[in-house]
Amino acid sequence: MEKFFFVLIVKRLHLAYNRRGLVLKRGFYNMSKLEREKREIAQLEKASAFHSHKHYFAILIVVLTIVYIVDELASSVRGVVDVQTTRDLFNVVYPSTEYDNASATLGFITMAGYLSYLISPFYKSLADRYGRRLFLIINTLGMGVGMLVCIISKSIFVYVIGAVIMTFFTPNDVQVIYIMECAPKKHRAKLCSITKGLALISVSSLGLFVKLFVNDAVPSTWRNVFIIPIILAFAVGIAAIYFVRETPVYTKRRLEYLRSSEAERAAKAEAEKKAQEEEKKKSVSVWSSFKFIFTNRQTRAIAIVALLMAFSTGYTGKYQAMLEAGKYNGVMNTDATNIVLMFYPIINGVFTMIGGFITDSLGRKKSALILGLWAALGLAVFAYGCINPLNPYITGLAYGISIAGLWSISDMIYFVITSESTPTEMRASVVGSMQLIGMFGTGFNMIYNNIVTMAAGSTNLPSVLTIAYLPIMVVALAIMMLMVKETKDVDLHNVQVD
Repeated sequence: MEKFFFVLIVKRLHLAYNRRGLVLKRGFYNMSKLEREKREIAQLEKASAFHSHKHYFAILIVVLTIVYIVDELASSVRGVVDVQTTRDLFNVVYPSTEYDNASATLGFITMAGYLSYLISPFYKSLADRYGRRLFLIINTLGMGVGMLVCIISKSIFVYVIGAVIMTFFTPNDVQVIYIMECAPKKHRAKLCSITKGLALISVSSLGLFVKLFVNDAVPSTWRNVFIIPIILAFAVGIAAIYFVRETPVYTKRRLEYLRSSEAERAAKAEAEKKAQEEEKKKSVSVWSSFKFIFTNRQTRAIAIVALLMAFSTGYTGKYQAMLEAGKYNGVMNTDATNIVLMFYPIINGVFTMIGGFITDSLGRKKSALILGLWAALGLAVFAYGCINPLNPYITGLAYGISIAGLWSISDMIYFVITSESTPTEMRASVVGSMQLIGMFGTGFNMIYNNIVTMAAGSTNLPSVLTIAYLPIMVVALAIMMLMVKETKDVDLHNVQVD
């Protein structure tokens, strides 16, 4: 049903390509099939010619980098004004019991946005049929629309709609697919790492926006922080219409299909059907992949670590509230919190890039220990800076290192170590199931986190969240060191299991 729903929407709103970009053609679906295909071939041929343009790739990378920046800004913008948003929408005073209840309530309600992940796979699959470019534009504009709905909201209901829209469009990462399909093979990983690092660093601008536009005495000024990210989202979304063409991989595959005869298409469809049937015979069910994970010593230990690390991410959604507690307790002022908000994303971006080199050079277990220590010690120092007087640059450094270590070790667990511990014939299924285990951990954590916030009180969050999450991270690292085997030099074609 969900897939049908999205196909229907895309067909209804399908945008035909012209020389300068996307324009709506009223009679497009009234044309014959042959006419539509001829038009699509012409547009794809123009896109193919664009790929060889001298400056096209440079322009493309610039646009994709800005899209990535919009993605990270949209993912982080609600977090930097969490306290002001709660005060404004619920009309409560910070700190107070009413504020604590309102904060937890908002956390529970916005969890609804994560239900959109259930239909996200169907949505993403449409990019294989209608092209990457269309969805790059839709996702970027969609993030802008979500942020716009948030700032015009005068009620919780409207704000949640905006949050759900943002939650749906931000994780799709079509820009990464673009880089993978457009960049030369030897530069793919490098460009992905650089663009991601720049996007993470760009989040520091949100701290500047808070400093420039937010007045603690007027809670509604939180809306001003969204304005520049919204403008950027719509600007780069429109720019993509003019400056971005379909990827070479998709263009080539689609042209081959459109130029083939009906007989050739039928033969190819039959061959693909047989191949899919053969693949199904080899494929592993979700139940089988979970059975493998929990009956194999290595993957069982990895799953426990993945679950614990996913559960440990709870403090990342409360960092602004922890800083606000520091202000209330008199150990920080507004200038200090603004420094932290501007400085930590830079550290996050830099240490995220460093983490990739560590993983490849030192091995999985040693790098896991380093990354895990980053996360744990960073959390402890950050929380200390919210409880006791500490240089704000050190506090920002600590939080940036903490989340860089946390997300880097999570990526390594879900993808790298799991892939290197699983036989080829079931690798994709096991990796997918491991990510699902991580999602369960994140979901349980959201409930736990909101209950802790409501019970402990907002002014106690730095110490309470440290006590709540630090031991879990330590246990996860202990299991990693004691029960998970090193996989750095494993032969992926001949993985040995218990």
